[in-house]
Amino acid sequence: MYVLKIFSKKWIFLTILVAVVVVLFVRLGFWQLDRFDQKRAYNAMLATRWQMAPLDLGVEQLPDDLDELEYRRVTAQGYFDYANQLVLRGQIYRDAPGNVLVTPFVMNDGRAVLVARGWVPSDRSAPQFWPELEEPADAPMIGLIRPSQAPPVGQPSTPPATAQSEWYRIDIPAIQAQMPYPLAPVWIQQLPEAARPLDRLPVREEPAALDASMHMGYAVQWFSFAVIAGFGYIMFVRFRERQSALALYNSTQAVHGDATSPYLLEPTAIPDDDEQSALSDSGTAHNGRSVNEPVEDKQSAATKIPV
Repeated sequence: MYVLKIFSKKWIFLTILVAVVVVLFVRLGFWQLDRFDQKRAYNAMLATRWQMAPLDLGVEQLPDDLDELEYRRVTAQGYFDYANQLVLRGQIYRDAPGNVLVTPFVMNDGRAVLVARGWVPSDRSAPQFWPELEEPADAPMIGLIRPSQAPPVGQPSTPPATAQSEWYRIDIPAIQAQMPYPLAPVWIQQLPEAARPLDRLPVREEPAALDASMHMGYAVQWFSFAVIAGFGYIMFVRFRERQSALALYNSTQAVHGDATSPYLLEPTAIPDDDEQSALSDSGTAHNGRSVNEPVEDKQSAATKIPV
């Protein structure tokens, strides 16, 4: 069988290479299936926690494991302290550059929590535009808890020598040094209130469910690549082996065709003069041929090759 040919000494190296590629494609397929399950689990968690009642930070204590509050809505009673407002720079919204306004929200017990109130374009981020971006006095503060954004590569949080109004991450231990009140160890991503226009500044959006279907499509593609690579390789070996066998057969025919061709003529005895005269007088055919007909060259007849 041609399938067994792939394990021969001639093909073993290429077979190992193709096998590695097939295994890689299969592994990538299962990786996409894992991503599909992860996003489905994320969407289920998001839907479950979104339906829970908002946690009141002024009444309830934060749990030790903040992962329990991920994507759960929280609220608090108090006021925004615009005098200590910050700007989170380098934020992109729908391919447009801008910044996010981060404002301390002081709760009734004197503690505060940083609230990312939303995105504003770069040309509206200067302090002279801040008063027109303040929240209505009676507007509720509802958002999602987010962990502090630590410096990269495990670097410690280092407070600046002087107070800064522009930051590139919400590093709560570093920001704490310039605040007149204790900050909660988390910050809040403020959610849009009901009937809030989508283009109202600062722009706020609800977290969107992740599309898991594309990962299933990617998994099907990788598994298909594995089948194509394996089956295609077997067909390639089969084609090459058949070509080699045909070339060997043709070379053998070229060397031994006069002895092996099924179309070779059998040798016949040449009649003497008396027999030729008798045959000529009687007009009898010899070996199916009239003696009056021209006799073909035996050598050329014996070497005819079927078409």
